[in-house]
Amino acid sequence: MKILKPTLLALTCALLLAFTNQLTQGTIAANQRHYEERLLREMVNGAELVQSDGGYNVFRNGTQIGIIRKITSTRGYNGEIDLLIALTLPPFTLDSLTGDREVISVRVIRHEETPGIGDKIEPDVSDWIHQFAGKSAQNTNWTLSPGGDIDAISGATITSRAVISAIAEALAE
Repeated sequence: MKILKPTLLALTCALLLAFTNQLTQGTIAANQRHYEERLLREMVNGAELVQSDGGYNVFRNGTQIGIIRKITSTRGYNGEIDLLIALTLPPFTLDSLTGDREVISVRVIRHEETPGIGDKIEPDVSDWIHQFAGKSAQNTNWTLSPGGDIDAISGATITSRAVISAIAEALAE
């Protein structure tokens, strides 16, 4: 009898948790989609977005001006960091079929970095993520200052490097 009551209580709690999880799964997924849609609109200042295979194409006045890609860095301090990176299309000329893309904006959509230190990658916590706007592969030294062009987050060098590497790789694609 001493074992039966706690076992039944534990089983009841487990069933309630499983039921609650099942009920809220759709709402959680919908909230995540709404959050990402808000970030996307914010990243391109109201430009039109059209979903594509690899992310979103960005249009202004009927002309494609850029793309948004979801990139995951596996090098974060506490795990993966999911980013949305908006890039301009490279300028194509008659002389060259390649050009240098620039970062329009970057937003973090999910991370597990240390609160109060590594979470400074979020624009609601710090302006750090905004330093990437306007940077390109050719005009930027993608290493931390003082040797490079990117400021680190104090106390979160691993997190800083993970984000920097992900953005540099997206520009190189």
